[in-house]
Amino acid sequence: MDFFQPILGIILTILPGIKTALLAIIPLGFLIFIHELGHFLAAKRSGIKVNTFSLGFGPKVVGFTRGETLYKLSLLPFGGYVSMEGENPTEQTGAVGEFGSASLGKRAFVVIAGPAVNLLFGFLTYWFVFTVGLSSDSRALISGLTGQSLNNNQEALQIGMIDDNGPAATAGVLSEDVIISLNGADIKSFEAFSQEIRLNPEREMELVIQRDGNMKTLTVVPNAVNDLGPRGSSGRLNLAQLDDVIIDRIEDGSLAAQAGLEVGDRIETINGEKIYNLPHFGSWIWHPESIDPETVWLRKKHQALYNNINQNKNQLKLGIRRGEETLTVTMPVHWQIYIGVQKGSTAQMAGIVPGDIITTLNGKTVDSESLYAALLASENSPITLGLIHEGVEKTVTLSPDDVSKPDKEGTFYGFGWYNSLSGMVLDVSESPLPKYNVVTAFGKGLEATWLTCTSITRTLEKLIRGQVPAKFLTGPVGIADVTSSMFDRMGFAAILLFIGFISINLAIVNLLPIPIADGGHLLFFAVEKIKGSPVPRKAQEIIQQVSVVLIIALFLYITWYDILTLFDNFRN
Repeated sequence: MDFFQPILGIILTILPGIKTALLAIIPLGFLIFIHELGHFLAAKRSGIKVNTFSLGFGPKVVGFTRGETLYKLSLLPFGGYVSMEGENPTEQTGAVGEFGSASLGKRAFVVIAGPAVNLLFGFLTYWFVFTVGLSSDSRALISGLTGQSLNNNQEALQIGMIDDNGPAATAGVLSEDVIISLNGADIKSFEAFSQEIRLNPEREMELVIQRDGNMKTLTVVPNAVNDLGPRGSSGRLNLAQLDDVIIDRIEDGSLAAQAGLEVGDRIETINGEKIYNLPHFGSWIWHPESIDPETVWLRKKHQALYNNINQNKNQLKLGIRRGEETLTVTMPVHWQIYIGVQKGSTAQMAGIVPGDIITTLNGKTVDSESLYAALLASENSPITLGLIHEGVEKTVTLSPDDVSKPDKEGTFYGFGWYNSLSGMVLDVSESPLPKYNVVTAFGKGLEATWLTCTSITRTLEKLIRGQVPAKFLTGPVGIADVTSSMFDRMGFAAILLFIGFISINLAIVNLLPIPIADGGHLLFFAVEKIKGSPVPRKAQEIIQQVSVVLIIALFLYITWYDILTLFDNFRN
């Protein structure tokens, strides 16, 4: 039995990795498969002989021949390919049924069918997600992917907290400034603004903002933060988007309830200090500076507010807006620490439930700051938490020996915590998620597809101009890694949107005028149409051979950085 335990441990360690790989690779393989299916169906319709239609790559596992075509399942069942008669210029004989013998229109139809299917699939996924309903994750994702908000009534993009010693403050940016444009391009979403900043470390950028109704042009130079591992640094301005902070929940009988506060009240000031972003008082702000060093300034801002509140424990003074009414409310300070639990973590297995209240650690009363310090001090030792679950006291002991798999980074045994302040739980006020029927979702799907196409083409343009280094690109390995992480962090709607985005990406990249890509074939066809005869076969061969070498070199270059990034993430 002792002999098998290490083997069992290895298997249990490998299985989640296999699951992750499959969740990541299968969607990408499916997108390649439907691309080839488009070519296949178009070739059949055009009377072109298809020798092989393969699901997957490598040696044949099973297959059958129907008519002139071998249909087979290959050893590596990810993606697929279509082999047409006379597709390669060196194999063309001029016989009927060859790809090269078909009319120019039919050949163009076959070539464009693959990208068209990918584009159609991307649109259909968008349409489906808009029809079934957006989630918070999917709304944020579509905004990030397209660079624009899909809200009909988009509010101004205002700046919230700013690092007093950061590059934004140095440039003269102030909280509540409205972002208008960056380097001459209109800014429609904070995600697009952040992406541009990240791509331009230590480069001067022209930022146009609106302040008190007047336009101002500022020159900002993002700090370089070495957060991309082997890919280098990204830019940071050390600022956050303005939040509309509201009271999301009030505990019955609490000090906040007794003071007359209501759910939905907007918090404008705390002890006279203007509130620009959602205050965090839980585990996140006490992390050591070695974790996420680029957010140290933001953590310190939250810590300073926490300390300000504790220095005035007898009288917490809140500036409140309720509709058109402005109120000032005072009350004593009382903290209550609520626990958050990672699904499947050691803490959950021990019986800790999200929403349990932490009262003690190892028998000692703790607040948010001292709790973190005590947990750090006992990192490799068992801990005993005193908890209140639905009004009933209980204790739970957690030990390093209980850990059967890695818990979420930045947690202790897979748990973190947040605080209620005198019975209030604060949150960000978000506009309601838009709802669409099948018809209106169709229109939104078209809009999102168009915005995705324009976003991708802008990125390609920057790549060609050298504004985006090639090492920032992501290949199949990187895409698989991102897709896998999304399965762990996001809901189905967001994952489907991302797969749709990748499908549209494949369509556009395949239409680039690269000789071995579909766009390269279309370029040859255009030359043939203009000059009245095909490009000489020898010229096609040379161009394709050179292109293959260059594409393989680019693929290996991108994949190398993808692999380096994976190892760097694993090591950290």
